[in-house]
Amino acid sequence: MELNQENRMFGTSITVLDTVAEQLADVDLTLPDYCPDIEKIIKCTLTPKIQSKTLSGGQLQIDGSCVVNVMYVDSSKKTIRCCEQSVNFSQSFTVKDTPDNPVIITKTKSEYINCRALSPRRVVMHGAFSLYAKVKSSAKTSIYYSDDPKLESLRKNVSCSDLKSLCQEQFNVCEEVSVADKPAIESIIRSSVDVSITDVKAVTGKLMINGEINLKLLYISDVETGNIEKIDYLIPFNQIIDCEGVDEKTINNVECEVLSYDIRLKNDMLSEKPSIIVDIMLCVTEEGFLIRDEEITVDSYSVYCASKPQFQQLLISSEVTPVNESQMEKLAVKIDDGKITKILDIYADNITCEQSNSDDGLKAGGKINLCIIAYNEENIPVIIERTFDYEHRFNLSPDYNSFRNIYPHLSSISYRLADDNTIEIRCEIKLCACAEKTEKVKAVSSMELFEDKLTAGDDCALTLYYAKQGESLWDIAKAHNTRLNLLLSENSSENITLDSSQMLLIPKI
Repeated sequence: MELNQENRMFGTSITVLDTVAEQLADVDLTLPDYCPDIEKIIKCTLTPKIQSKTLSGGQLQIDGSCVVNVMYVDSSKKTIRCCEQSVNFSQSFTVKDTPDNPVIITKTKSEYINCRALSPRRVVMHGAFSLYAKVKSSAKTSIYYSDDPKLESLRKNVSCSDLKSLCQEQFNVCEEVSVADKPAIESIIRSSVDVSITDVKAVTGKLMINGEINLKLLYISDVETGNIEKIDYLIPFNQIIDCEGVDEKTINNVECEVLSYDIRLKNDMLSEKPSIIVDIMLCVTEEGFLIRDEEITVDSYSVYCASKPQFQQLLISSEVTPVNESQMEKLAVKIDDGKITKILDIYADNITCEQSNSDDGLKAGGKINLCIIAYNEENIPVIIERTFDYEHRFNLSPDYNSFRNIYPHLSSISYRLADDNTIEIRCEIKLCACAEKTEKVKAVSSMELFEDKLTAGDDCALTLYYAKQGESLWDIAKAHNTRLNLLLSENSSENITLDSSQMLLIPKI
């Protein structure tokens, strides 16, 4: 039997690959001639950098380099020094269903590094990092709908986030940074680059993004004395990307990640203070949504013949909201062995984040590993590491129950020596996320009618039925092959669920 039906569609994003691989980084490093001998290694780090990511022929190829940095105390002047070396890596993943317009999201996390000085001039290192790879694409979810008079349908009104755009673009930001009133840079000990989006505006087919890149440097200003200086520099940027489907009405979830960066000194003979050239590769990923009302058929049957509905589980996102909130954390770090005379730098070596949902709303928390570079009472550089927990409850209504994504970063840090063995630290953690209200709905996906199995007739015009409190008039109408509107009308009822036990008159068709 033919039915009048239609399949309405709404857009959503699907994940076709979500995996992780471990990459090894083994280095046998001999110090360059200009580096003094090693007396003691105080810190080894590895920093993965993504150079390219391509998806073709069912293979996702990710190439990059891992920068291994060795921070040490030199044997002659007892000052802090460093040397580094890059190791290239390449990783491929098989993608079974290659989408037409994929976006590729990559994350890296340093797992461990072991470092040992074989001699004052030679260091061997063995480390590993995790390479996370996710491939997303846009897809269409079908919603069954029929207004055929042969059917009775129970419908639920929902708000539905309809994905209108999914795009990704890589671009470079190149900036010449002047040392200005700071001492000149002789050698960089440690560098970090962090990015944040400050403003997003959409016009038809275009996305205008404003953001800031926070560049932090710890460097040697005088090779002879080993004097240490810091630079904390903000680089504003703006970028217009093509994004089909966005306009002034779309809700845009925008992520920006630093894939890689390169810092080099610019030696200018005419300048007393050479500047540095910073070249940063960024990747912006965007999802654009429109919220619209939709009717979901949650059950259906025929009053004329036997019928069999097929069901599917729909995950409906009724609202999507980008959020950007901060969490302040204070802690006191006590130094158990020795005293601290001066702090050179404090930075976050690693930040983890996990979301949770409770009665009072969405929360996020994790661990931050802080590294403190300081001078001890003998005026020798030391590294102190501490890990602390943090938790943040978002300023959202409790019906927000999940995040599409969430990224933490340490936006600022201040500190002071409370006494010679206690450091008071104040951290601001920024949490950029996209919150949503999601609901699982069991919905009809198709209907099958058996016209050779007609509904048995009944000589009675009305049937008396004693219904209990909490029973559904829909279930009663379905069980007796009648229409819901007739049952409601016959019993002067407006609610489908009964508030109390009562006798019902069930009309026959």
